[in-house]
Formats: sequence, C-alpha cells, structure tokens
Amino acid sequence: MEASNLQIYWHESQPIYSLCFHQSNSTARHTRRLVTAGGDNKIRIWQLNFDQDNKDKVDTIDFLSSLTQHEQAVNVVRFDSNNETLATAGDDGQLLLWRKNDKIVKEFGTDEEEFADFKESWYIWKRLRTSSMGASSEIYDLCWSPDDKFIVTGSMDNSVRIFDVEQSKCIVVSTEHNHYVQGVTWDPNDEFIISQSADRSIHVHKIQRDNNGLITSLKIANKITKGDLPTREGMNSKVLKHKSLKTSYLFHNETLPSFFRRLCMSPCGNLLCIPTGIFRINDSGSENMTDELANAVYIFTRFSLKNNSNRPVLCLPFLHKPALAISFNPRLYKLNGNDKPYIDLPYKLVFAVATSDEVLLYDTESTEPIAVIGNLHYTPITDLSWSADGCMLMLSSTDGFCSYVSMKQGTLGGLYEKDLPKRASESEHSALESSASVDNSSNQKRKAPSDNSLTETAEKISKTSGIQCASSASEVGQKKEFEVATKPVSSNEAKSTPKKSVKRRIQPTLMS
Repeated sequence: MEASNLQIYWHESQPIYSLCFHQSNSTARHTRRLVTAGGDNKIRIWQLNFDQDNKDKVDTIDFLSSLTQHEQAVNVVRFDSNNETLATAGDDGQLLLWRKNDKIVKEFGTDEEEFADFKESWYIWKRLRTSSMGASSEIYDLCWSPDDKFIVTGSMDNSVRIFDVEQSKCIVVSTEHNHYVQGVTWDPNDEFIISQSADRSIHVHKIQRDNNGLITSLKIANKITKGDLPTREGMNSKVLKHKSLKTSYLFHNETLPSFFRRLCMSPCGNLLCIPTGIFRINDSGSENMTDELANAVYIFTRFSLKNNSNRPVLCLPFLHKPALAISFNPRLYKLNGNDKPYIDLPYKLVFAVATSDEVLLYDTESTEPIAVIGNLHYTPITDLSWSADGCMLMLSSTDGFCSYVSMKQGTLGGLYEKDLPKRASESEHSALESSASVDNSSNQKRKAPSDNSLTETAEKISKTSGIQCASSASEVGQKKEFEVATKPVSSNEAKSTPKKSVKRRIQPTLMS
C-alpha cells in the first residue's frame, strides 16, 4: 500500500472542497484522470502519471484544463455513471453540467496565461436552475440518480432539491430540515433519498412517482435524530454495556467545524454509513458533559430504512476526531472466511471514513479497521473518491493539497464477479438486507448465502435489539497489515505551522 501527499499548488493554495475521478475509456493503464474543486472558484482537470517501476506510486501530475464559470467557491464535483457529464455546484448556488469539447476552445473569462497550458477544454452543457425567482442558496452536496436523469442537492437554505436534467429545472423542493443540508445521497435502488443536516438529523425521503415513472414529490419516511445507545461502564470508559440502553442524540450539532457531512450508501444499496456520529451518555445521566463526547460512525441496513428504525445496527465508536466524509469502494470483494461478517452478504464491501485528520479503511468482514492512515494533511479532509477499479483512494483537504492511498490489485481481496441480484418486489425486496450480530465471544463462522438462497435470506432478517459496536480505531493491536515507508521528521518540523507559499510536507504515517 502506498500513501502520500501530492505537493503541488492545485488551486493556488486555496482550499480544495471536492474531487472525483474521471473514469475515461481513453485513459492509459499507467495514468488516471482527476477533477478537483476549490476555493478559487475553479474546477480543474488533472492527469496522474504513475512510476514505471512502482505502479502504485504517483510520479508526476499534468494539468489538463480549468473550468471557470462559477462565481464563488465550488463545493462539490460528481460525474454521472457514464463519466460523460460532470455536475458541479458551490456557493454561487449554480448547478452546472459540463461536457468535454472535441477540440480546445477558449471560453469567455479564461485567463490567457492559464489557457496556454490547456490540453483540453470543457463547455457548459446545461445550467440547472431553481424555480424560484430569488437568489439561489449555496449548494453543499449533490448526487446523481442511478439512471442519470435527476440530480439531488443539499443547500444552505435548509432545502433538498431534485433537478430534472432533461428539462434543466428544479422539480421538487423539500424544506423539512431546520439547518443547512450538508450531505445527500441517492439510493442505488432508486427508492430513497437520504439527507444529513446540521440540525443533527437524517431524513429518509421516499421518492414519489406518477404512473409514467416521473418524480412528483418526496415523502418523509423517517427522521433519525435520536436512538437507543449502550451506556459506558464509567467516566470516559471505552467499555460499553450493551444491556443498558439510553436514548441519546446520534449526531453532532451545528457547532461542528465543517461545511460537509458526506454520508454514503453502498453500491448495492444495502448499507448506509453516516458520519459525524457521537456518544454522549453514561450511567450518571450527565449527557451534556463535554468530556463524555465520543466520535462515531453509524451504519443502517436497508431493512432499517424500510422499517423506519432509528436504531443503527452497527457503530464504529471512539474515533479520535469527528468523521466528516464516507465513501464506498465501487467494487465488491469475495468473502475470505477468516472473520465472522457482521452483515449477511454473499460478498464483502469496503469503505473509507475520513475524519478531521486521518482516514480509516473498513470492510464488512471485520470490525477492526483494515488500515488507519494519518499525517496526510494539516487541516480537515473535505472529500473522498475511489477509482473505478477500487485500487486508489483520493483525498482533498482545506489545506489546499490532495493525497492518495494506492494499493495493488488483490490487496483488499479477490473480486466478486457475480452479478448483483435484480431489484426485488416490495414483498421480497433485496435478499441481502439481513444484519448480523457482532459477538466476539463466539467462534462460530457464518456461511455466506449462495445466490440460490438469496430469497430465503430475506425472510431471515435479523430483528435483534440493541446496537452492535465495533472495535475502536484506538484499540486496534500493534500488528500492521500494511506498511508505508516513512521519512523521519524532526520535532521542530512536526510542530511547525505550514505557510501557504511552502510546499514541503511531512511524510504520511500508517498509524495502524
């Protein structure tokens, strides 16, 4: 596994708020294309070139183009499933759709000196506008629908909006949140839209359609604010009493110093991972004590969402800093059988959790992180993006730099090559929704269901009460599953505050 900070001026030392890979068919095997969005109001296109001797290490970076039609900071960039259309949005309230030109064309307002370095150019294919006459509110996050016909956005005016791409207009507005909407995700099975707000709530929206299949409205299926959580054995204890449950807030309030709460659903639609989770309870009832705050990630299954449950099936507790963004690896992996899966699926899912100062990699076979990688950035991480082959993870940060974690094919396991089950009917919706208890006292291994038993699995959905908690990152043993070469850093260098004009960075450290 290779991890490093890429030391170039991506956006003239301005914060980088979002990034995503451009999975182009023309991209050579030894290169990858990347899109970044920054506080300089620009979107930039890059090509990452890998070392000839070490295919996991980025050797050089080529600047390809700059998209300059936004008037304020750009907060989010996302490609559609065909990697043909790029959606961008930011503080100016604009939702722009871009496509690549067949030849290089100079757009109005493009800097002459910068244009001289262009290798390609992009044009605005469509501008998606709100139906109101007033000024558009800042957009913090967006997500494409599975069929690429719609885009959902989360805004600073507390609203969730759905835009029709073909009609180039907003068709649905939901204003149920009481604070900024900082994260949205569209269910891959096209049944729900989930939003997360600074009002410390998760809204599960049921998509309403007419007889022609067109979206007409969003119906609130559930509002998740509080849940039953296990108490701790003592003050600041990391030992939980699973038989002693108390109702408590699940998420940080609006004082969390982050613009984003980027939640994510698994590519199969069976898991929802939610950042900015907290524990604030003990037996004494001192729920407001600041020394009782513990950061966490909460996981809900599809069964939980469909049954309006406010109780997470799994918690990843005791993170050192708040989790801000989560991203699932787009590939599915074979079960290795060495651990007892906590989710009853015929394959393994891998996802990354970004906190303020580190990235943790998890899979659904083990409650311990695969790896914890720190010392990549000085300021909070803002976004995550996986490559299509699942072998590279990119990170952006408000310090104005990007970094990457690269791994060889097979590091995360063998690829699960079977097709996912087709979307089921309401009566037998997804046979992969069963959740399993995490019981460290049991050595019995659970056999993954075969394709022929998927329907039977749906009828065995776990209805156990009580949240299950995974091992904390701080409690992982000393054994390192992956090694990253590091360069010794002096104490003075480690404590120094970086200046914007200085490119020198400390080397990344694999913390576990």
